[in-house]
Amino acid sequence: MRLAKRGSVKVAKVALARRLAVIMHRMWTDGTEFRWSATPGSTAA
Repeated sequence: MRLAKRGSVKVAKVALARRLAVIMHRMWTDGTEFRWSATPGSTAA
């Protein structure tokens, strides 16, 4: 959001997409599994 306030919304969207792509690529190469919550073991049962 700070980037969108400083410049173009398009630039902010591309920056966010790139950031997510880098994270997903890293998870794919590591074999890391996605967790829905930030804290491990916090599932509602």
